[in-house]
Amino acid sequence: MKVVKYSSSYKDQWNDLIKKSANGCFLHDRNFMEYHSDRFEDHSLMFFEGEELVACFPAHSAQSVIYSHLGLTYAGLMTSVVKSEASITNQQNLIVSSGLYPILVTELIEYLKHHGFKRLEIKLPPPFFDPYFDEHYDHLFKYKFEITEESQDLVINLKQGWSPSHKKTAGYRNGKFDSLKIRVCDDFSEFWEELLIPQLRKRHNAKPTHSLKEIQLLQSRFPSQILQYDVEFEGSKIAGITLFDFGNILKVQYAAGNDIGFEKNAMDFLYLEIIKEARALGKQYVDLGTVNHRDGRINHGLMHFKKQLGAVVTPVIEIALDLRP
Repeated sequence: MKVVKYSSSYKDQWNDLIKKSANGCFLHDRNFMEYHSDRFEDHSLMFFEGEELVACFPAHSAQSVIYSHLGLTYAGLMTSVVKSEASITNQQNLIVSSGLYPILVTELIEYLKHHGFKRLEIKLPPPFFDPYFDEHYDHLFKYKFEITEESQDLVINLKQGWSPSHKKTAGYRNGKFDSLKIRVCDDFSEFWEELLIPQLRKRHNAKPTHSLKEIQLLQSRFPSQILQYDVEFEGSKIAGITLFDFGNILKVQYAAGNDIGFEKNAMDFLYLEIIKEARALGKQYVDLGTVNHRDGRINHGLMHFKKQLGAVVTPVIEIALDLRP
């Protein structure tokens, strides 16, 4: 097997594999990754069997550490798949090439050691993003990776049923939702500037991961995958949610409302309507995001809110490997 550092001449090959991979998504497309190329020194890797690209590894380096990837929700080895006969009708029967993953991990570690890296850090996907998560997880820990961080992600598995709390759906019965209207739009500016940025600053002394300019750029590149839903009351926007559509997974990327929005329970209404739409479209999961503060502590109020929407906790982990002799 040959391991090659990514360069722009491989862009089409890279993107093609990501589209066909078992565990990659548009976050790993070079057109997404490179929006913040000024912040990270790219050291992504490509794995070839002969002339065939079989895996990609989104990564960047800083000093003697390689990260996969601080600028992405998750990363790790993105693997090609081989279709079994049954997979023609059942996508869940896609299988990773026999014995490929442990070979990839070995080749990755040998490459990094040969090039003088002393540490490898990987943000693993939530389990529902990778149909082979358990298999991959087991292989990684045979190489003495250690868990360095664990977050709590709240997710709804629509195939297992969905049961929001009676309290969350009360607005349908008492008429509180009747005056609220949902709009789908491609203009992020009002939500970003009037709702998201002020609320993050007020509640968490934080700011969005993406600037308005960045989210507008990304949405222009991925118009079908990056969506904006807003709630209006008497002609004014009072709440909104930014969604990333990963096919069978719909992920809440940002959510915010103003004081009127909270008074009107607009966030409850918007979440419920989005989840109902996801179910009607045949999505399997709605990912409501993590509930951890930056220091790792759990935001119990946020966890309670998401559990009332019908979500359950799924651990998301980051791992590291000491590469020193």
